[in-house]
Amino acid sequence: MPANSLHIKQARKRNTSRAPSAHHEAAVTVARHKQDPLKTIEETPDHTPYSFLDSLPGMACQIRLDTQGALHLPYVSEGCLDLLGLSATELKQHPERLIKYLHADDAASFHQSMQHSARHATPWNWEGRTLLPPDGEIKWVNLRAKYRKTDLLGTHWKGLVVNITQNKQAEIELVHSRQQLRELSSHIENIKEEERTRIAREIHDEIGVLLTALKMDLAWMRQRFPSDDGALQEKSQVMANLLDTAGIAANNLVHSLRPGSLDCFGIVAAIEIEATEFTKRTATPCKIIKSSDNLDVSDEQSITLFRVFQETLNNIMKHAQARRVQVKISQSATDQIDKYVELIVSDDGCGFDEAARNKPRSFGLRGIQERIRQLDGTLSITSRPGKGTKIAVRLPKNGQR
Repeated sequence: MPANSLHIKQARKRNTSRAPSAHHEAAVTVARHKQDPLKTIEETPDHTPYSFLDSLPGMACQIRLDTQGALHLPYVSEGCLDLLGLSATELKQHPERLIKYLHADDAASFHQSMQHSARHATPWNWEGRTLLPPDGEIKWVNLRAKYRKTDLLGTHWKGLVVNITQNKQAEIELVHSRQQLRELSSHIENIKEEERTRIAREIHDEIGVLLTALKMDLAWMRQRFPSDDGALQEKSQVMANLLDTAGIAANNLVHSLRPGSLDCFGIVAAIEIEATEFTKRTATPCKIIKSSDNLDVSDEQSITLFRVFQETLNNIMKHAQARRVQVKISQSATDQIDKYVELIVSDDGCGFDEAARNKPRSFGLRGIQERIRQLDGTLSITSRPGKGTKIAVRLPKNGQR
């Protein structure tokens, strides 16, 4: 073989081994894109391989907070046009517009979440409103950004901002609907208490008076019956006993509707009387622990605590099979900033599990929860099968939160 031909072949072989093929370069580029597509965007002039970012339902972006506290957007996808009404070029050139568009009530939380992420090298998660020109359209947006690094240029993130307005409006409507239901429930409870008070007063003032008058008339008649008429005397005694039974039933009905002791002597005395009646009915000892005979609570708080106590004793009587019940009612010390009144009822009964608490028609406990929530109080229920139950209610005094 001629010498010149040999040298040409060797030169071609060396060039082939040194220069990678176009296919090899493309494979390396794709591999880099898969590893960190947002990172390669700012390092390569050709963004064509990342056009999928422009099709995302939101704005993909790179964010940099420099050492002077200024915000920069090295890259934003075309989704910013639908989200903020700005082109990608406009937003990259004027990143301060993103800050300008933040709702005044949400701007502080935006900066706080950003600073927290920068200090602790954690993901940046933020949710808030933007106020867009020219007509002041409000959009709820959700920012989820991954912390990348902090260097001499500042702190870097990459993430996605999406429009969550529809979801947020649905959430707000749901919260509003629940609040309306609570207000309606509170209104119904107030009406029920007013109606109970009215009926109790009518029973006491009208039926009670009538029964007393009948008993007095019967006593007057018995004095004038012939002493030797045994049948008449016996019948009049039966009538007197029936009147006594009717009077007791009327008093019990009045007590269940609106206990007079609650209005006359206060919540502590009412609970003591109710506990005594419970012990008489069930033969279950009920120990009362009180911090004072007089607690400074409003009428609404007083009746709420009493109804909760009634419902709790009712549940113990029906389900607990308890041998002992302990009741503690107390209030916070006068020098405490957060003033409250607390009622704790515990028993050593059979208890219940979470499934029993969440039964579809378990309205007793739910009713207790709603009553407490209406007064900005807290309710704690602790129970395990075979370990008894403890119900603790705490209400802020005088409407304090």
